[in-house]
Amino acid sequence: MGEVSSCAKCGACSTVCPVYRVTGNEAHIARGKLHLIDVLGLGDSSESFIDIFSACLLCGACSAVCSRHIDIGLELVKARATFSSHAGPHGYEKYLMRKVLDSPTALKGLALLGQAGEKLLASRLPKDSGLRLRLALFAGEALPQDVKQEQSAPADMEKLVWFPGCTAQYLFPDTGTGCRSLMAEYGFSLVIPDGLACCGLASWTAGDTDTALKNGRNNIRALEKSGGDILVSCSSCFSHLQKYPELFAGDEKWAKRAQRMAARLQDMSAFIKSLPSAHATGDGERLCVFYHDPCHMRFDFPGVDKGRELLLESGRVKVLELADGPRCCGQGGLFHVAYPDISATIRDQLVKDVLALQPDIVTTSCSGCLMQWKQGLLAAGSEVRVIHLASLLQQLHCTA
Repeated sequence: MGEVSSCAKCGACSTVCPVYRVTGNEAHIARGKLHLIDVLGLGDSSESFIDIFSACLLCGACSAVCSRHIDIGLELVKARATFSSHAGPHGYEKYLMRKVLDSPTALKGLALLGQAGEKLLASRLPKDSGLRLRLALFAGEALPQDVKQEQSAPADMEKLVWFPGCTAQYLFPDTGTGCRSLMAEYGFSLVIPDGLACCGLASWTAGDTDTALKNGRNNIRALEKSGGDILVSCSSCFSHLQKYPELFAGDEKWAKRAQRMAARLQDMSAFIKSLPSAHATGDGERLCVFYHDPCHMRFDFPGVDKGRELLLESGRVKVLELADGPRCCGQGGLFHVAYPDISATIRDQLVKDVLALQPDIVTTSCSGCLMQWKQGLLAAGSEVRVIHLASLLQQLHCTA
């Protein structure tokens, strides 16, 4: 028997769970998972038990509506921490992806292979080819550069510490270039400290707490070498970095260091919004843009993300909205690897509904969502562009 949780079994989580909407399986909502913990505890490592606890996006929607304020994501991570490193559907693939994220050399190699493959093979593959959808992630990206090297900038530019995330630093150089160019418009030169690691989100959500804490210590050490604000351009990275004090709750020394680091973090959109120079750049509505709200920001840090406001303030954009409000894209870190069919169903319905709004561009500040949208639009046969928020804002500045 497990320890009885404070879950009221009200079912509020069932109304907001993206996975449950697809599967209709009671075990796939928070209420079902918490009930299993109550009945079986965390000692059951059966294949069915592992599958149930793996089938979650950890989007945070259930915790946001929970009347008992249960940190459901934390409970699921605790359960996953009892599994083997390669447990669950597509366990070895998820394990390999976590290892790749933990290795800059592997990420750079993956970027080179992906970009070369996209140029050589994408146009020759069937439209419904899974490989073609994966290669779509690298479409339009420049060849990798060492983004740790500062680009030449005027001497009077203020240096700003930057946590770019794995994708902007290694996989998608165009995103990194967009961030640098945008902040240069505001007089800042972005500097990436030596020694940064993956934020650790993928490892943490998989229950691999040792790797997540190792990455956390590396990042805290690297960021402590400088002072001032720390700009974070990926919303998922921002969310996880902000949670470092909770991750180190059992270690007083590291918890204090994590708190000092977290107090310096600045989401890129919120930072730009706070600047005096954040003002309208043009008149009229020239672009119809769908802004995808990242789940980690929407539920964990409501009100912080200012992407939609910045687009509206540009004077160049009409922001399109879904009638039922923002939705999860179905990427969920490595969820799309473990449950590709469920992930694609969530993604494709969202893409269909957004395309009905006739957008010119889809944008977001989450690297994972960006990848999901690239694949979804290609799968739908759409030529609508999807780019990082920073790149879009920079283009709006340059064409004003």
